[in-house]
Amino acid sequence: MARCAARLRRMTLSAVAASDFTRTIASADYFARPRGLPVQTAPALREIHFGAIEGLTFAEVEARYPATAREWVATPATVRFPEGECFADVQARVIPWVTSWLHDWQDRTTLLVIHSGTIRALLQWMTGCDPQATLSIRIAYGDVFRCTQATPAGNWQLEQLPYGGTGWTPVPL
Repeated sequence: MARCAARLRRMTLSAVAASDFTRTIASADYFARPRGLPVQTAPALREIHFGAIEGLTFAEVEARYPATAREWVATPATVRFPEGECFADVQARVIPWVTSWLHDWQDRTTLLVIHSGTIRALLQWMTGCDPQATLSIRIAYGDVFRCTQATPAGNWQLEQLPYGGTGWTPVPL
């Protein structure tokens, strides 16, 4: 995380937010504390809820929920997990929160410390691409995405700084 912090050190941040999970709060605090900023937490920024399959290996999912396993392989962007969410559910809770956040912090740089499923929901919303296309983007722990609203109409410039990477690269969506 120190490498990532070094890359972001020159950025002036106005606000930092994270999901209400302990690991994201700790990561967000790493960036907020040196700047004297509080970490705002929001349940809306949580990872997709995997429901009954949370914590299971794929082999266990195949054994206990074979139809879900098949659908997850065939159309991962549309599968609804038993007692859990689907991609559209994630978007339904994330997008209103982010829209409000963008309004509140308009024209200022902010940092969201969130999860890969949440990132994918935002990338799809920002680009209008097919949700399935977001699955082609490799997202690893510690990766940073810079999302710049290029026009007032909502056209976004998306770049990714992989954890341990040396520079920003365009997100191919």
